[in-house]
Amino acid sequence: MSQADIQYNAIIKDILENGKWDKGTMAKWSDGTPAHAKSVLNKQMKFDNGKEIPILTSKRVPLKDPIIELFWIWQKKSNVVQELRDMGCTVWDEWELPDGTVGKSYGWQLRSKFRKVKPNDTLLQMIDNGELSDNVKQNAEGFYLLDQVDYLLYMLKANPYSRRIKTTLWCVEDLDDMALPPCVYETHWQLWDDKLHLTVSIRSNDMGLGNPYNVYQYSILHRLIAQVTGHKVGTICFNIDNAHVYDRHIEALKEQIQKPIHDAPEVQINPNVKSFYDFTLDDIKVINYKHSGTIRLEVAIS
Repeated sequence: MSQADIQYNAIIKDILENGKWDKGTMAKWSDGTPAHAKSVLNKQMKFDNGKEIPILTSKRVPLKDPIIELFWIWQKKSNVVQELRDMGCTVWDEWELPDGTVGKSYGWQLRSKFRKVKPNDTLLQMIDNGELSDNVKQNAEGFYLLDQVDYLLYMLKANPYSRRIKTTLWCVEDLDDMALPPCVYETHWQLWDDKLHLTVSIRSNDMGLGNPYNVYQYSILHRLIAQVTGHKVGTICFNIDNAHVYDRHIEALKEQIQKPIHDAPEVQINPNVKSFYDFTLDDIKVINYKHSGTIRLEVAIS
């Protein structure tokens, strides 16, 4: 049985049985009424991502939208909602600001925050091979400036056993300029026992819609980054500060956790891709995905 379902169902049951209702909410339904949530704190989901892709089988998880959003944030490093729509995904439409962006969040943070690196053979070779983006800059002192994604890729080749290989989307000075403070806000990449392990930090996780989407999405990111930096895939761990279900999702989730669980599908990634920026949807194949059908849930806007 799918490990994703087993761990997911346990958290849903915990929320339903032991969760506490919020005493104030910023989220609303499309009709303007408050979207109240029942939550528990500090939950963890951990998977051996090299053995089994963590995707729910008790319901259908969309296979394309999570990856399109992933590319929008991590490849394009974009905050422009129309660019995401042009890619065929509309999940950020409700948060689009008058300027057409989601503000200084998600892709903007990955694109706009830089680390300084002295020129060295590894860096120059990665630049020559097209492994880094066109966002690489050079300052007057001769340092190369790498954005958060490029620095991640560089460090996983230059010093992969470092315990400092992280990305963060939570920048205090920019929070007031974001359409939505990031829910998934940090990644920590660690090479340990000759495998690349990933820890994903989530401040707030809508278990009905957001969690299945995020878990599948980041498990794919983990595999893509491991491939292009030459590492085996290890564990992926999701630390969830606040795991919650919305009031209008409860009955559907009660039914969902009673549905049959299937074996996890297989994921095939094109082994010929050497640069993270060259991956496309066609390079990621989910094979034999058996699920127990679609469950439609209303989106709460926060």
